[in-house]
Amino acid sequence: MSNQRHLRVVGTRNLRDVGGYEAGPGRETRWGTLYRSDSLDKLPASSRATITDLGVRLVVDLRHRAEVESWPSVFRASPSVGYVRAPIFEDPPDPALTIVGVYRQMLDEQGDGIAAAVRAIVQPGALPAIIGCAAGVDRTGVTIAVILSAVGVPPEVIASDYALSVASYAVDAPESGLDDWRAGPVDIDAAPETMAATLDYLGRRYGGARGFLIERGLTDEDVGRLTELLTAPAGDQPVSGIQRASQARAPSRIEAE
Repeated sequence: MSNQRHLRVVGTRNLRDVGGYEAGPGRETRWGTLYRSDSLDKLPASSRATITDLGVRLVVDLRHRAEVESWPSVFRASPSVGYVRAPIFEDPPDPALTIVGVYRQMLDEQGDGIAAAVRAIVQPGALPAIIGCAAGVDRTGVTIAVILSAVGVPPEVIASDYALSVASYAVDAPESGLDDWRAGPVDIDAAPETMAATLDYLGRRYGGARGFLIERGLTDEDVGRLTELLTAPAGDQPVSGIQRASQARAPSRIEAE
């Protein structure tokens, strides 16, 4: 896994491009099309400009109502970037559950939020898009896992992408410009085995991501459109989002690790 997919944008700790992953025979996920992120409530004007330079057209916010009211996204009323809420867990999950248990509960009881996120990004003109929550780990991790699985990314690749959040938070990040809990080292529990177990459950319970999304009201056409939008022939892609934004503005705005 290349850690060059991590975009170092002031006001974030875990903004990543999910492009470049194997997605079935001869295809891979498109660079610069779908991003995953932590909360976008503290982006200065320069970082908002960077997001615009990435071509982002839509932000999908998975946070619950109290979070978005206390820490509203800077894009909530943006004239240039759309904003959609697709809340997962308006009420906290059962604290007695393991992480795998919480993720299963997301699939079983909060699936409408995941489906709403997918429905939002397959709308005409919605991409490139950012899907995020508070840390960009749990709610975002499960939602992105469902999306990547639906378009043909292998489970082990999805699990490895999920685990990249550990490195995102492992050290102090004064360059992030943050003054909240994300500013220092954060011990993130995002083991690849956790996501592997979640994907295994997704397959056994729903017959896979496609079955899960269809059960939540999406159509075969929606899933087919998702695949077409998010994947491309392997080795036949334009410049990545990281490179594109770096070319558009000063390199200091975005730095690949």
